[in-house]
Amino acid sequence: MNSDTTSTACRHHPVALASLLFLGSLHAQVTEEGPAAPATLKAVTVTATMNEQDARTAPASVTVITEEELAERNAANLLDAVRGTPGVSMQARQVGGRKTLALRGMEGKHTLTLIDGRRISASDDVIGHSDYQYGWLPISAVERVEIIRGPLSALYGSEALGGVINLITKKPKDRWMASIGLSGSTGLDSDTAADAWRSSVYAAGPLGERFTLAINAEKTHQGSTSLPEDRLLSEIEGNRNRSLGVTASWQPAQGHEVELGVQDGLEKRDSDDIDRTRTRYHNRYELERSQQHVSWNADWGGWRSQLRAYRSDIRIRNHRNQGVAPTRPQDMRDSVVDGHATTRWGQHQITVGGEWRKEELVNAGLKNGRDDATHQALFVQDEFALAHDLMATLGLRADHHEIFGSELSPRAYLVWEAHPDLVIKGGYGHAFKAPTLKQISPNYVGAEGPHTFLGNGNIQPETSNAFELGASWQALPQLALRATAFRTEVKQLITYRLLQRIGPRSIYQYDNVDAARIQGLEAGFTWDITPRLQWNNDATWLHTRDKTTGKQLNDRPRVAWNSSLVWQVQQWRTQLGMEYTGRQQSGSGRLPAYTLWNASVGRAWKLGEQRQLHLSAGIHNLSNVRMQEESPNFGYAEQGRRFFVNARMDF
Repeated sequence: MNSDTTSTACRHHPVALASLLFLGSLHAQVTEEGPAAPATLKAVTVTATMNEQDARTAPASVTVITEEELAERNAANLLDAVRGTPGVSMQARQVGGRKTLALRGMEGKHTLTLIDGRRISASDDVIGHSDYQYGWLPISAVERVEIIRGPLSALYGSEALGGVINLITKKPKDRWMASIGLSGSTGLDSDTAADAWRSSVYAAGPLGERFTLAINAEKTHQGSTSLPEDRLLSEIEGNRNRSLGVTASWQPAQGHEVELGVQDGLEKRDSDDIDRTRTRYHNRYELERSQQHVSWNADWGGWRSQLRAYRSDIRIRNHRNQGVAPTRPQDMRDSVVDGHATTRWGQHQITVGGEWRKEELVNAGLKNGRDDATHQALFVQDEFALAHDLMATLGLRADHHEIFGSELSPRAYLVWEAHPDLVIKGGYGHAFKAPTLKQISPNYVGAEGPHTFLGNGNIQPETSNAFELGASWQALPQLALRATAFRTEVKQLITYRLLQRIGPRSIYQYDNVDAARIQGLEAGFTWDITPRLQWNNDATWLHTRDKTTGKQLNDRPRVAWNSSLVWQVQQWRTQLGMEYTGRQQSGSGRLPAYTLWNASVGRAWKLGEQRQLHLSAGIHNLSNVRMQEESPNFGYAEQGRRFFVNARMDF
C-alpha cells in the first residue's frame, strides 16, 4: 500500500488506524525495559454533593480532569480543557469558527459553569452566537476540572439541566510555591492554523502563621485564521487575553478561614468579515470579565459551614470600521449571597443552604435600557446508608424567581458498592433553566440583524426530568469497565415563533413551543496492557427526538468516541489521542462523521529539592481535518495541523 492510500485509509477509518498504532506501540513496549508507571491517585469531587468524596462512588456521573492532563491537552481555555471527555460534544455558534459544548446532547446554555462553586455570568443564550463563558479563569490557575453529567438543579438551581462544570483553583500550601509557564504553537500548514503563544505565572504561600496569598497571571495570543477561499476574510477569529487574580485568606481561629479574592480579565477578539451589502470590514470584540468574592469557612466541631458573597461581571463592546454598525453594548452582572452548612446526624450527612441572587442586564433593547430579576432559594440534602454497602442521596431545592415564580427541583440517587471492584449507581433528577431577561421582558425588542425578536412576559422556564443507571467494574487488575444508560425528557424548551413578515424582515417572539427526548449510553474501558502502556476508550451513543416534529434534534452526533494510548517509559510519557464525531443533522443539512488525531510526548525533571521542570510537545489535528472541506454545512471550524511546545518550571 502506498503512502497516499495509507493516509486516506487512516483518515476515513479511525478504527483501522487505532489498531495499527496500538499494535505498533504494543510491540515497542514489550521490547523495552523500565520501571512501572506510577500509581494513579483517586479522583475526588466536591461538586456532586458539596462534600468531598471519591468520584467513583459519588452520587453522579463524574469526570475529573487533573492539572497534568490539562497540560497534556495544551488547553488554552475551558472548552479546550473538557473536549474529548465522556458525554461532551461540540455545537456550532455560526460566527468566527465559534463553538460551544454539549453534555449528553443538552446545549451549552444548559450547562452551569462554576469557579470553586461560584457561578459566572454566562452569556450563551443571552448574547447571540456567543461562546464567552470559557475564558473566565486562566487554565494555569486550575488544579482540576470537575464535570458532572446530568441535572444538578437540586443543589445549584437554574442552568443545570445538562450538568455542571466546576473549575477548582489551586490553593496555597504550607510553604511558598511558584510556577512559571510558557507555551507556543505554530501551524504546520499556514492556510489552516495560526500561531499562538501563552505565558503564565502562579505563586502562593503563607504570610506569617495566619495569612496566605495566591497570585495568578496569564497572557495569551492566538492569531486569526484566514478563509482559504478568500484570504481577506477570517475563518476563525483571533484573540488576545490577559488576566490577573489575587486571593488572600486569614485564619482568625482554629478551623475558621476568611478568604477574599478578585479575578479580572480582558479578552480582545479580531476577525475580518463581510456584511450583507458586500462591505468588507474589520470586526473587534472587547470582553471585560471580573469576579470578586469574600467567603467564611468554619468548622464548629459537629458542623461545617460556608458563607460567602460574590459578584460576576462581563462587559461586551463591539467595534467595526468602514461605516458598518456595531452590535449593541451589553453588560451582565450576577450578585450572589449564599451559604450552606453540613453535619453528621447518626447515619445521615445533612446539608442545608440557601441563595439570594440578583441578575442584571444592560441592553438598549430593554425598556429604559436595563432590567433585573431576583432569585431566592432554599435547599436540603440528606446522604445516608441504607446498608453498609448501599448509600442514598436525597435532595430538594425550592427556587423563586420574582418574574416567573417558583420551581421545585428534587433529586434521588443510590450508590451500591456491590463489591470492592464493582459500583452500581443510578437515580433521578429534575432541573430547570429560568428564561433570560431578554426572553421574559415583555418590552424587549432585538432588531440588530435581519430579524426582530420580541420578549414574552408569559414565558415559562425550561425543565427536564432525567434518569440514569450505571456501573463501574474493575473486571481484572489490568481492566476497568464502565457504562451508564441515561434518558432525559425536556419540556417547555424556549425558542421563537414567527409572528409576521414585513418586507425582508421577519418578526419573532420567544415562546415555549418544543419538547424533546434525549437518551443514550456512555460506555468505556481502561486497559493496562502492560505496567507502562494504558489504553483508554469512552464512547457515547445518542438517540434524540423532537417530540413536536418527530425528527432527530439538530447538532447532536449519533456517536462520539474518544480513545487514547498512554505509554510511560521511565520519566517519558507519550500519548496518542483520537476524537471521533459521528454523523449528525444540522439546520443546513446532514453532516458527515470526522476524526481528529492528537499526539504528545512529555517529561518531568527534578532539579533539586523544590524545583521541577515539565516539558511537553505534540501535534494537534494530525490529519489536518478542515470542517468546511468535510461539509459546507458545518457551522464551526477547527484549527488545522499545528505543533505545540509547553514548558513549566515549579519551584
